[in-house]
Amino acid sequence: MPFADTTLRDEYAAAVERVAGRVLDALRGAAGPAAPTRPSAPGATRPDRPAPPTPDPLLDEGPLSKASLAAVRVLGPDLFAAPLLAGLPLDGPTADAAAEAVEAFPMTETSPATGSAAGHPSPSDAALANAWRDRATARLVELAGRPAPATGPEPAWPPEPTAGDWPRWTVAMARLSALALPRLDGPVHELARRHSLTVARGVTRSMLRRDYRTAARLARWLAWNEANGGPAHLELGPVLDRIRAVGDGSTRMWLELAVAERLSDAGEASGGTPTGTTDRTAPQHPGDSQDGAAA
Repeated sequence: MPFADTTLRDEYAAAVERVAGRVLDALRGAAGPAAPTRPSAPGATRPDRPAPPTPDPLLDEGPLSKASLAAVRVLGPDLFAAPLLAGLPLDGPTADAAAEAVEAFPMTETSPATGSAAGHPSPSDAALANAWRDRATARLVELAGRPAPATGPEPAWPPEPTAGDWPRWTVAMARLSALALPRLDGPVHELARRHSLTVARGVTRSMLRRDYRTAARLARWLAWNEANGGPAHLELGPVLDRIRAVGDGSTRMWLELAVAERLSDAGEASGGTPTGTTDRTAPQHPGDSQDGAAA
């Protein structure tokens, strides 16, 4: 790879970490927007997490650089995590930045619309995830009172898991973890609800494979399900603590863990289905039997 391309990639990766750090600071109740260049240092295992009293703009420095726009594009719905989890209104400046980022970096690989003709080439898992993240971002921009960016027709529904291919399905769901937030719902969330046991199985598999980023993202889906009155199937506290101790230490991983903790706390507070139990009334695929599925 040319040296210039490597430098640009590193610049974009650093921008993603920087913006993720600001989201994390907002989740932790920092006073005002975090400085763009300040790294978000992980605090204690369970830091005090007061809700911010007002929806401070996450991005308020004026025109954003191309690297910052790329970072905003990557984080998508997570830009709004702090106000969504605190039950606060979404701020306009952050919504403006999110809309600008979607328009500045349009998808190069599109997902076929729902109901597209048979034989249409299937999108890659990454393209499908990008399409659904963009759609969620556009929805949140609208909720902030701003015009939604153009994202094209509704993408195809993610596929159902099967007994033989559930590991790949859980990896695809991990790519969509940014949708596991309050005030968002749709086909992806319906899949997470119906196949929560498969998601839990994916957490266990990822932990055994030491793929802690995937495990954190799937644990976030379980926490979201618990917050909405469904089962988590796993005791999430020890899982999140283990990932925190041995994960890659990136700010994005800390953000996934912070969101999962907030959602799990909300689930416990609301008295949802006790962790470790199964909702036997929910539709299940063959791999969701209580006897387990092929590994």
